[in-house]
Amino acid sequence: MFAALRISATRQHILRPARVLVQPALAHRLYTSGNKPNQFTMGQEGGNKKKNGKSGLIFGLHPFAIFASLTLLGSGYLMIVKPFLQWNEKDKGKKKDEVVAKYSDEQIAQFPFSKKTVVFVLGGPGSGKGTNSAKLVEDFGFVHLSAGDLLREEQKREVSQYGELIAHNIREGIIVPHEITIGLLRNAMMDRPECNRFLIDGFPRNLVQAKAFEDTVCRAKKVLYFECPESILLERLLDRGKTSGRSDDNIESIKKRFKVYVNDSKPVIDAFEEQGRVITISCQGSVDAVYKNAYDQMAAFFKEIGQEPKEKISPSKPE
Repeated sequence: MFAALRISATRQHILRPARVLVQPALAHRLYTSGNKPNQFTMGQEGGNKKKNGKSGLIFGLHPFAIFASLTLLGSGYLMIVKPFLQWNEKDKGKKKDEVVAKYSDEQIAQFPFSKKTVVFVLGGPGSGKGTNSAKLVEDFGFVHLSAGDLLREEQKREVSQYGELIAHNIREGIIVPHEITIGLLRNAMMDRPECNRFLIDGFPRNLVQAKAFEDTVCRAKKVLYFECPESILLERLLDRGKTSGRSDDNIESIKKRFKVYVNDSKPVIDAFEEQGRVITISCQGSVDAVYKNAYDQMAAFFKEIGQEPKEKISPSKPE
């Protein structure tokens, strides 16, 4: 009879775990009975005490008691921990979607990308793409979009889902997935709806990027290619690395970038060359001489497509 009562009491504690949780003293008495043997100590005297006299709650317990404890832990996980983890993942997903989807599909579809004049600026690392692009902005009214700068800015964003990936790829000289880069470029163009000319520096890095951009955004009018021997590029990059603070301006990363450029980026230039869309600028010579060549070539291009060389744009971004 007393055994039946003890078993009944045990079942009540299993079926109503909250009483065990809110009454720790009762739980302690349930699992420990001093030196008195009970159904939880398998009839061993002092089964819940270690040799040094300190009480324990696991060793010496009856398998039924262990099963009861595991049942309580499992119930707590299913009722509290798992729902919290699921909610947290859902919340993370929402934040990621907000970062990626800066503009709605409808806004993207309505934006007049096809009416924009886009010129890609390509060349080996250190060929002067950024320096000459800044001057072309002043003289021709371009908006300069550097793919590298946009990626580095995205990398630093605390809520970015791509930060670690971008940092790793830049450090290793690996091309960032085109979906990320194109998404950033598209957002940057839509940030300046009043502008009609965009100079996209350091993009596309391979044929996949080139095709994806022209399929999903717009067709580039020209590619401005700054041609420079690798020996000169290496000297420039090592000198720039002394003050740039960029993680990829070191000899290991530079070698990897050269390899990527030869294997992936050069075929892009060759493909556009076959279509008659490449303007080649030699980088050998003084800074002023290189830019004069670039200026003359761009002026001829705008005359060819019937546009004025200079386009006035608003210097401030819209809210």
